[in-house]
Amino acid sequence: MKKVFITGGLGFIGYHLTDFLLNKGIEVVGIDGKVEERRKPEYEMKEMMLLRNANYKQINSRIEEASLDHLSKDCDTIFHLSSPKVINMKQSSKMIENSLDCTRKVVEASKGKVLVHLSSTEVFGTRYGSITERTPHHPHSNVGKLKSAEEHILLNRKSDIVKILRLPLVYGPWQPSHHVFQHYFLHHKLPLKYEEEGVNAHFDAVYVKDVCESIYQAATRREQSETFNLTSGREGEWQRGVEWCIGDSIDLHGEKKLRCGISNKQCASKLGFTNITSIEEGLHQQRLHTEKMIAFDPSIYLT
Repeated sequence: MKKVFITGGLGFIGYHLTDFLLNKGIEVVGIDGKVEERRKPEYEMKEMMLLRNANYKQINSRIEEASLDHLSKDCDTIFHLSSPKVINMKQSSKMIENSLDCTRKVVEASKGKVLVHLSSTEVFGTRYGSITERTPHHPHSNVGKLKSAEEHILLNRKSDIVKILRLPLVYGPWQPSHHVFQHYFLHHKLPLKYEEEGVNAHFDAVYVKDVCESIYQAATRREQSETFNLTSGREGEWQRGVEWCIGDSIDLHGEKKLRCGISNKQCASKLGFTNITSIEEGLHQQRLHTEKMIAFDPSIYLT
């Protein structure tokens, strides 16, 4: 990998992946439409940090308005991270179709390159027993439906090398404020219906910097297309995170019935996804970062 193209480069995972790759001496072209006006201070902070590196080039544009073939011309790898933060229930069909159009455009621009795509374990819906990479999709959330449809588009490109990484909840510095952990750090209370996040994430959570390492490792395996389910390998990691935040235990309704195990054998053996950051250490770093950003510029986290 010498030069890469990242969609959603100023997003949560996109920012961390960009920083990770720059630290390895890899050139990065990042595209981000910066569509949320209220996040302007956050965008500016991230830009200031990234633009100090001469190997970074930023494209301020929506995917649908950009010439991806031209912008990614000299890149050997494309990381497709761009995705709606929240899919509005009233406009879900339109938002999903717009996102799928963007994915189709990214796929077309990826000919002759390695394409790495971030999906979600939400494609499996509510399951019982063990989940592997071969488990059929049965999504019930809008995110799950979108990611399942995106995977279908990607896997139809038989001639290209595609790496799909399905993620549970990802947490760490810059986590979006609608997630339970970040909501608690900002408001010192859990959001209503917070249990839904645990159910959708199969009660699992992984630290963002560990995710970036796994994304990088997947991209270096350039022989064939592969799909990986990333998992902490620790039962009830998300619940343990909530309990760490509030300093007390919680009793989730129907917890045992809804839980299932996601196998980590493939991501551990092929990506070395072991000995990852503990939920306690990861949340400690996230809380310190949040406090630091609020002290520096309170407008970063205005909601």
